[in-house]
Amino acid sequence: MYLQNERVKQTHTNMKRNILIALLAVVSLAGWAQEKSETNPGWLWEISGNGLAQKSYLFGTCHGDGHSFTTEEVYGSISGLSDAMNEVEAVFLEHSIDPQHQPEMKLYKADEEKGRELVKKFYNPGAENIMPEDVSYESLFDSVSHFNELKQFMTDKMHDAEYWKKTPGYWSSRLGLYLSNMGQTDVKFIDIVLAEEAQKRGKETGGLESFAFVYSKLLPLYMDVTYLDTLPMKEQVQKLYALVKKCSDGTPFKNNTFHKEYIANDTCRFSKFIEEDVDSINAIGIRPGESMSKMVEYQQQHLLLERNEAWIPNIEEYIASRPCLIAVGCRHLLGSNSLIVMLRRKGYSVTPVF
Repeated sequence: MYLQNERVKQTHTNMKRNILIALLAVVSLAGWAQEKSETNPGWLWEISGNGLAQKSYLFGTCHGDGHSFTTEEVYGSISGLSDAMNEVEAVFLEHSIDPQHQPEMKLYKADEEKGRELVKKFYNPGAENIMPEDVSYESLFDSVSHFNELKQFMTDKMHDAEYWKKTPGYWSSRLGLYLSNMGQTDVKFIDIVLAEEAQKRGKETGGLESFAFVYSKLLPLYMDVTYLDTLPMKEQVQKLYALVKKCSDGTPFKNNTFHKEYIANDTCRFSKFIEEDVDSINAIGIRPGESMSKMVEYQQQHLLLERNEAWIPNIEEYIASRPCLIAVGCRHLLGSNSLIVMLRRKGYSVTPVF
């Protein structure tokens, strides 16, 4: 029984980790049209100087296209990465693969507390998300078959036989998260490939941020249902049914063009691709009633700038004591507020590895 419980706990841990990565993948794909930091040939950078006894590495990963990477593909596409992995003693991703060992966010305790509260609210709605007693889902549908589709989906996929107690607006936000995760749970992102390879080689692994911190930045994308709450209840349920249909189609969240542009290992080319395709890249995380530009603005501030700033103290601490590979989503290496620029402001030499 103990072993069975441990296996269940590990399964839940893996699911949470994959959901979190998938959320970040959606945010990445939604489009950040950013100013380039400099013309450079690829995603692998060397960090040296500023008193470091040994050099470390900064690497931009791809966790946003639904593509499942292999070790051979990663090392074959990113010149110098395998050598860098041999040189370092530790590999740090955005999040630790071990949820029991999350980094201290030092100056961001308020954000962590906000994240914990948002998670509670997201999965345990308040009074504003409770259906009126005199209104039922079934009465809002003109089609009995459509109602039965929604009922079955909520029961089987969302695992809530009492879904009808919560408003369509609430479920629309939950399904936004569910849809963003479709096709991602069994996908092996570069981050996972690196973590597995690091463990195989006996390297230390860790993360740059806590789950609570990143949830404080991510969940607001899915929790703002103010616009839906202003709609008539019948219209709300129609929008919810449209999401259910989209989820039921079972189409994985995948963008082959994104993968091809990334794997070319050319950050200048990739930046141009993002700038040109900002409106066409699938933006599941967009909040109801808001424009793409509003969502991009939110992401630039809260999911790029603020997280980069929060990571810098931990990166400095990690690379001060031993050579490390810092592996984060490739978008964090682009723009005037990139990790590259921030580390240089701190006095480090950050140069591309050819």
